[in-house]
Amino acid sequence: MIVLKPAEMRAVDKAAIEAGFPGVMLMEIAGRAVADKVVKFIEPGSKVLIFIGKGNNGGDGLVAARYLDTEGYNVQLILLAGEDSLSDSSLMNYRLCELRSINTLKIDTIGTDYQEVKNLLAACDIVIDAILGTGISGSIRGRAADLIELINNADKKVLAVDIPSGISGENGSVLGKAVKATWTLTMAYPKPGLLLYPGRKYCGQIGVVDLTVPEKFALNEGCSHYTLTCSEALDWLPTREKTGHKGSFGKITVIGGSPGMDGAPVLTGLAALKTGAGLVRLAIPEDILSISSAYSPELITTPLTKSDNNEPDWNIINKVMADSDMIVAGPGFGRSKTSSEVIKKLISTYHKPLLIDADGLNVIDDIKLLKQREETLILTPHPGEMARLLDEEIKVVQQDRIKTARQFAVDKQLYLVLKGAATIIALPDGRIYINTTGNEGMATAGSGDTLAGIIAGLLSQGLSPEKAVVLGVYLHGLAGDLAVQDTTSYSLMAGDLIDYIPAAIKKLIAGSGGELK
Repeated sequence: MIVLKPAEMRAVDKAAIEAGFPGVMLMEIAGRAVADKVVKFIEPGSKVLIFIGKGNNGGDGLVAARYLDTEGYNVQLILLAGEDSLSDSSLMNYRLCELRSINTLKIDTIGTDYQEVKNLLAACDIVIDAILGTGISGSIRGRAADLIELINNADKKVLAVDIPSGISGENGSVLGKAVKATWTLTMAYPKPGLLLYPGRKYCGQIGVVDLTVPEKFALNEGCSHYTLTCSEALDWLPTREKTGHKGSFGKITVIGGSPGMDGAPVLTGLAALKTGAGLVRLAIPEDILSISSAYSPELITTPLTKSDNNEPDWNIINKVMADSDMIVAGPGFGRSKTSSEVIKKLISTYHKPLLIDADGLNVIDDIKLLKQREETLILTPHPGEMARLLDEEIKVVQQDRIKTARQFAVDKQLYLVLKGAATIIALPDGRIYINTTGNEGMATAGSGDTLAGIIAGLLSQGLSPEKAVVLGVYLHGLAGDLAVQDTTSYSLMAGDLIDYIPAAIKKLIAGSGGELK
């Protein structure tokens, strides 16, 4: 699904209206969808309090008021702006609300104690937030800030129109104060601010309203941000031919492990198998071979021995490269000279897809090597590892995760998965995917190892690198969302994620995965 920045969305609206889509019709569709959402959750006769700002989402709220009034709801409007500041479409809908005798309180005519507003909030069953839209910038002040605080303090169910008021549609930042919504209905396409933290935690359940404007209008704006939906994820799931065999579903080698970290490559290997890989080999140091082998009989093992001069046995590494359709390097590998040399050789001489994770990232001492590689390269850093690659502080990485990921992926021509809350997937051509699955319980040791295995399992079955990284992150998060329902976020472990991969795939097949509808 396309994700549009606020300026891009305004350009799409403008182009659609110029092409013949009446603005009032788009507002009608949006407002009707808001009303329909209310009807799904509360009974006719309930009290609906709608806060109306001067922008187009205020107009959407006015349309919703009309429909809810006809459905038998007790509708109360709170108008923040003077009638002369409303757009033509919004003003027309306001006049229609007047004709239906819908109660309206005009905020600009009352004092600052807001006692009447407090009384209305206390008595209502649901609040519709149509105060501010996606294009705001700067800190929220004055009446809007006061009303946002009153809404939050009232502890009511809140439906936000397009975006919770006070959240930046551009980057998800909180502009001083923001409405905490139960549901958010965004128009036409999600905005980055809905999907990025901290904005995402203010949105509640997110829904997308189809305004019937053809996708070509968005594509014409050169959009470069996306998110994966359940239906798209299902379409991308690799097919399993009935005549297939383990060779046709891919041979993966995981190079990693070190004393005390013998479980990391096992997690990667098991995740790859659960995702559908045909064969997974662990190439691990000889001194932990017996420990790692004991975890699972399904994993093949190869000892990484050393030569007489304590160098890696390159004959073994060369054989591993020749026998693998792809390699995952780094899980639990340590930060030794040996691991550094192995990673450098893989980057320079392995001519099939290579995924580098964990310690494999931490031993890269010359990032110029990354740019010199011509074959598929996938990096899966968390913010700390990304900061080390860039020789920057973590806070610099986190200030603009999309910009950080995009610049690195484009410059080095690789696939970058910047892990964290709302994981960012950056493609070599500059496109960005923002992931919508996952939860705080997944912030646990080994979670990244399982993600590497899922991506590898998908890639080994023939998916393109783009689809493998995007779908891999989505499935990983979905498995976490299913697991946390049984384990709680306190008790979720990396092994649980592997156990729930089958349930995540089944949920996709059933057409009910993910959170954006």
